[in-house]
Amino acid sequence: MTKEIERSVEGMHQELKGSELDFYRKDDDKSLKFFVRNISTRLTEQLNARKRRQEDESFDVRWSLGVIGCVGIILAITRSASSDIEWVSEHTLALRLWAVALSTIFVGVSLERSTLVRSLWRFSVTKFLLSLILSGTIFYARGKAAGFVNGVFHVDATAFPITLVMTTGLVLFKLLVPFALAVAGMAAAAHVLSVLAWLKDKHVGTNPVTEVPLYSLLFIGVSGVILFFGLSWSGGQLNDSRFPEKVYLMAHALDFNYSHECANVDPARPVVFLGSAQESVLVAPYGLEDFDFGTFFETSVTVPADFTREKCDYKPPVVNH
Repeated sequence: MTKEIERSVEGMHQELKGSELDFYRKDDDKSLKFFVRNISTRLTEQLNARKRRQEDESFDVRWSLGVIGCVGIILAITRSASSDIEWVSEHTLALRLWAVALSTIFVGVSLERSTLVRSLWRFSVTKFLLSLILSGTIFYARGKAAGFVNGVFHVDATAFPITLVMTTGLVLFKLLVPFALAVAGMAAAAHVLSVLAWLKDKHVGTNPVTEVPLYSLLFIGVSGVILFFGLSWSGGQLNDSRFPEKVYLMAHALDFNYSHECANVDPARPVVFLGSAQESVLVAPYGLEDFDFGTFFETSVTVPADFTREKCDYKPPVVNH
């Protein structure tokens, strides 16, 4: 009995100890240590490969963000600088919008990749509160937009369904601009501190091998683009005093009918049909010429007040003999 125990212990010792002969034996004869070491090696290789993939993906994202940020700043500078190039002058607003859009993508993706945002987003309470805030903001924007439409035309805002939807989106955008500016400003301030810390290290010499914080410098420049145009639009094109003009232009482009069958209404005056029976119409004092987005967003127009309601006397059908 003792010898059997000794043999068992010796067998376990050989299984755990292993030997160089394991490399030449068949799988059935190899020791346990060989299989454990083989599993550990393959697991290490997989972990290293996964780490390399994550590093490559992170590098690709940072490189792409760098390109987007640089393009956004270049477009903003191109638009802001005086230029004699006709194409640049004609597409000034487009350059502005692309500059702000690319800069917003840069800041948004950078914040989404940050440890703070990823940590908070794991909790359900964060998503719940954000959904409540966003839902309340949308309802508020809908009511505000209906007030703007009613204030211009003095009829139920649902008579202008497309204009109401677009105005809601515009009001929602206006409400989110201050939040975006605050986030961009605070993030830029954090990167300014990072740059100041680097300058301090370079001056004191405590860590002279530290690389230049190019990403922080780019973030500051991109945030500057958002802050510059965001503050400019908030006090100008997105000011509450300008909303009636935009509602008026959107209604003419989206809801007013320039071709109607009301015999008692001047064909040159566009109308909007009121009510489900469409027996009455809201008549505009005059029509507008076609306009582009630049005119809608930047040009100031006079909103007439003499819209009239009239009963629509439909033209009799033409009988062909």
